[in-house]
Amino acid sequence: MENPSPLVLVDLRTWPWTGIGRVTRGVFECARELEAEFEIRYIVSDDVRLPMDLPNLVRFRSRPFGRGEQLEFRRLFAGLRNRRVVLHSLNFNVPLLLPSNVRQIAHFYDVLTDTGEFRTIFHRMAYNAYVWSLRRHGATILAQSDYTAAQLARHHPFAAVIVCPHGYRNYMVPRETDLRQAYGLERPYFLYIGLNKPRKNLDGLLQAYREALRVRPDLAYDLVVCGPIFDRTSLGFDIRAAVAADPALALRVHLLGFIPEEHLYAVYQQASLYVVPSHLESGFSYPALEALTTGTPVLLNKVDMYNYASEGDGVYFFDGSRTTGPDSLRGTLADMLARPRFERVDASRCNVLSRFSWARVRDTMRALYERP
Repeated sequence: MENPSPLVLVDLRTWPWTGIGRVTRGVFECARELEAEFEIRYIVSDDVRLPMDLPNLVRFRSRPFGRGEQLEFRRLFAGLRNRRVVLHSLNFNVPLLLPSNVRQIAHFYDVLTDTGEFRTIFHRMAYNAYVWSLRRHGATILAQSDYTAAQLARHHPFAAVIVCPHGYRNYMVPRETDLRQAYGLERPYFLYIGLNKPRKNLDGLLQAYREALRVRPDLAYDLVVCGPIFDRTSLGFDIRAAVAADPALALRVHLLGFIPEEHLYAVYQQASLYVVPSHLESGFSYPALEALTTGTPVLLNKVDMYNYASEGDGVYFFDGSRTTGPDSLRGTLADMLARPRFERVDASRCNVLSRFSWARVRDTMRALYERP
């Protein structure tokens, strides 16, 4: 007789990634809270190190989109023919052919059709195959915002889309760090932490800072950029080469790459302003929330207002639809750079931070796991 309770497989192979890694950790903690109600196993790759030893792990040698991924899924499902299975996917890592006894839940963070992320025709083909698989198998989609749901309806209509922004939890430990000694940071600075992808608009941020510096060489603020920013230069922008080619920038722009986790809080906390220059953040910028946690105000594209709601609580906006003018990134950043100081954020009273609830995600997961 078939077990009426489903076996839930939560795919955690995105754990090591920068932003999505924190989201994966939050979903993992939500799933841990549901283990008393459901039989749950976690799919992990060899490089995933969970914060505890668990008996209910499924080891994959592959990473998302890795070689052998589809074969490993086939082998896994072959041993579960007599079970009702729920596959909870956190990224674009799904089996293209799903058995009839397996139901799928998948998170959608960004609708890549609009982001310029496709480096080659093969990337577009892989993405379209992923979308085809989700449609064919009637997957339930968790969209990260109303904006994401609207974009999905426009480009990739699915049968079931639930708007469920992922939650926020502060994983940083406040530590004192001498940033001058560690990284040579002597002046106040504006900060960006993230990836080097077209929609992240690193070239736009650097250009805006360069123009402000040319108008006012005595700017009080440096620019600090952290993360895997030296990757993906094949997309047409090499920030390291751009900074090295301009002597003025070489003295004022600090490219730190990946920084140790124990330095993260101090790098956020000692920044004057955290900048999200992106053309699009269709869920939300996790680093922006981390910056607010440390008391640092943030600057965002107005397209992100659907989650951040309005100015206030240390949140400022520029108009990403404009390339010039006072409301554009260039104009707004120049205005911000001219300010002598910024008011710090009181994290305990910051409504933005309380708006993203993992409890809501957990309750959504429970409801979806219970569906027949």
